[in-house]
This record gives sequence, structure tokens and C-alpha cells, in this order.
Amino acid sequence: MIVALPERPGAEPLWMRVANGAVVQKGAGTNWLAACGLTALPGDMTVMLVPPAALVTLHRGAYPDLPARQGRAAARLAAMAGGIVPADQLFAAADDNDDPARPHCVAVTARADMQHWLLWAQHHGLDPDIIVPAPLLLPEPQEGFERALVGGEAVLRGSDLALAGDLALPELIGDAAVRDVPADQIEARAIAALDRPPLDLRQGDFAKRVRRSFDKRTMARIAVWSGLILLVSLSIALVGLAKQHFAANALDAESLALARQVVPGANDVLQAEAEMDRQLAARGAGGYAFTAPVSGLLSAMQDVPGVSLTALSRDPDGMIRATLAAAKGDDINSVLLALQAAGFAITATPSQDPGGRMLADITVRS
Repeated sequence: MIVALPERPGAEPLWMRVANGAVVQKGAGTNWLAACGLTALPGDMTVMLVPPAALVTLHRGAYPDLPARQGRAAARLAAMAGGIVPADQLFAAADDNDDPARPHCVAVTARADMQHWLLWAQHHGLDPDIIVPAPLLLPEPQEGFERALVGGEAVLRGSDLALAGDLALPELIGDAAVRDVPADQIEARAIAALDRPPLDLRQGDFAKRVRRSFDKRTMARIAVWSGLILLVSLSIALVGLAKQHFAANALDAESLALARQVVPGANDVLQAEAEMDRQLAARGAGGYAFTAPVSGLLSAMQDVPGVSLTALSRDPDGMIRATLAAAKGDDINSVLLALQAAGFAITATPSQDPGGRMLADITVRS
């Protein structure tokens, strides 16, 4: 969609709808949706505004000794410095010329006008992608002036000058030759500007903000790949669990085979382990022969804070020997009674240390 803005207040804009590189519809005013039979503009439609020549001034600046980027910046500063209003009220945009030997083209307009054009476009449901000054739709002449109608207004463009038709005074153009450009050539240049604008005012402070949109196909691909990654991760985890399971079964089988050398009638590892613990306990060996009496002794001491354990050992036959110390013999007797109540067989030999504390050398067996 190409919309040429009018110069005079109250005048209607002219618009063209382009499809496949050709103009398919034209009109005046802001009824393009109804004229095109649309309820809304397609989201991928490129919209270009063409402001009038009278509100945009073109400048040229050559800085062959500077890199192209610095030359463009210098050309913008020089163009704003030559304005008749303060520079902070102006907006300057340069072309994309990357050749330092060629002059840079700079368009200068009032910031208020830029804001007005964008607000007008927003009010009419447009978000312009490109803003190209009207004179730049005319070809650049080698000599004299090119003249054409853009947006219903006459525009002249020279090699270093562009102005509206009503400003083409003899004092400005003298006796220079003026060539009229056919309307179809202006349309062709406007269509070409949709893909490669000669100069775009939508830059700097007025650059179009890119709205990120989510492509449904892209999201679907992301979802599919995420699902595949999760599936592969789950498969790897399941394979790892299966390997661990098979390794555990193999270890259990090996352990059972070794245990049957001692417990021939064992049918599984748990049964073999229980039978081996029973045999060890009967011989006064094994882990339970130590942990059970010690656990019972410590549990009995918890209820009598005044008793302390000064020695602990285990005989080869599984007998637990311990030395208890307390300020009173009754406290030691309380521990011994608790051990007997818990089902342990005990013996105790009382004594007294040089400090006056009561001692008891005891043995504990399950």
C-alpha cells in the first residue's frame, strides 16, 4: 500500500494498492479497506507513506575523506545546522549510500510533521514501514529539472534541488530545462521503492518498532523437537535403569550362589542373609551381636543422665564389655535394670575410682 499525503489541510490523500509488482487499485481518501473489499490490511503488507515535497527539504553533502558511516552522520549534522529553526525541532535522515566518493542525500523535516504523519497513519489503521519524500520518486536529472505529479501535487527535482511545483520560481530554476516525467514511470519508481527505498525517514527516533510474532509452524517444529528430545532422554534413562536392573539381578544371583556354600537351602538372597545372621549371632559374631547390645546399653543410659560410659570393647566371642561411671551407685543400678528389662544378659562388678565416683565393669550379651 502506497499512500501519498496531501500538502493542503483538508485535502484527500491518494493511495495505490500493489500486488505482484503492479498497481491493482487506486483511490482517493481513506476508504481503501472498503474499496479493496477488506476488513483489515494483511499483516504482511508493506505500507509506504509519501509526504509532500513542501514539507521535506533535501540536502547533499560530500565527505570523501570520511568512512561512509561517518560521512552520513556529518551530512545529517550539516543539514540540520543549516535550518532556520533550532536543530532540536528538526529531524534528518540520510540515504544508505556506502560509497564515500558519492554525495550523501539527506532529507530534513520538522519533528512535529513526522509525529503528525505517524499519528495520522495510526488513526487510519496504518503502521508505515517506509516513509519516502515525494521528490525522491522522481529520477535524478543530469541537468535541468524533472517534473511530475506525486499525490496530486506538482514536484520538481534537480541535480541538487527539489521543491514543490508552486515554488518553481524563475529566481530558483532560471531558464533550466524542465522535463515532464510520465505518471507510469512515477508509479514504477514508487513500486520499486517498496523493496529498495532511495531514502527512508523511518530511522533514528522514528524507526519502526519491530513486534515479535510467533509463527505457528515454527512453534509446532519447536514442540515436535522438544518432544523428541524428551523421548530420547526418557529412553536413555530407561535403558540405564534396565542395565542397572540386570546388573543387580546378576549380582544377586552371584551372591546367592556364594551364600549357598554356607546356607545350602537358601532360595533367595534375603533368606540367605537372615540365616547367616542367625548363625553368626548364635556364635556371638556378626554385626547384630555388637550393635544390638550397644544400642540397648546407650538406650538405657539416655534415661539416666548422671551415668557416663568410660570404656567399651567387644570380646572375640561377641561379649560386650563396658565401664559405667556415676556419682551415685543407684544411677548405675537404674541402667542395669533397664538392660535386663530389655532382655539382655548382664554381669556387673562395682568399684570406686580415686575421685570418689562409683564405677561398674559390666558385660552385655543378647
